[in-house]
Amino acid sequence: MSSGQGRGLFALGGTGAIILTVASVIMAFVGLMAVNGLMAYYGLWPLWIEIDSFAWYLILTTGLVLLLIGSIFIGIAYYAFYRHFELSMGIAGLIFGIICSVSLLVFAAIGMFPSGPGTYPYNLYQFSWVLYWLGVLLFGTMLVIWGVANIVIRKSTNMPGLSLATGIVLIVAGPFVASFLLAFVGFILLIAAQITNTIVFLKMAVTSN
Repeated sequence: MSSGQGRGLFALGGTGAIILTVASVIMAFVGLMAVNGLMAYYGLWPLWIEIDSFAWYLILTTGLVLLLIGSIFIGIAYYAFYRHFELSMGIAGLIFGIICSVSLLVFAAIGMFPSGPGTYPYNLYQFSWVLYWLGVLLFGTMLVIWGVANIVIRKSTNMPGLSLATGIVLIVAGPFVASFLLAFVGFILLIAAQITNTIVFLKMAVTSN
């Protein structure tokens, strides 16, 4: 792969990390609303006022689409490490980035679809929870794999210390996201991880040869 191609793929990864940062802010809010909705669903006092189901669903799908786009772009950057430095973890980063983010979009979009006007999104059949949980479980697994990938590729980056720190934060964020109830904590950690990931990828785009 030529240096120009490598720089383009790393720049795409940096762009994806920025998009994923924005998506993580949205999904952290969605995660908090999930806790709020569960409390209301089981007759507990909600943490704050409930919002319209379709407004909530619009916020959710916006976050999911941005999550998918950002994850694919970042996966392509991991693939660049495979092509540029022959690091096989880059392939895993790409494959899991696509599969897990697509799964989260599909499972969450289907499972959390509002049942009718004015119906709170969590006032659904129990299977909706299972679908949503499967989505975040897969996405949390992806974050752990990305974290391992960051640690493996760190010596091939221009900022190995920052790549290592990003990997550790991603590994910690993964189980929180997969836990469902504490998913908002995982997405908050993901915000920090993708800010540092942006720096790593963009630095690679500038200096890669």
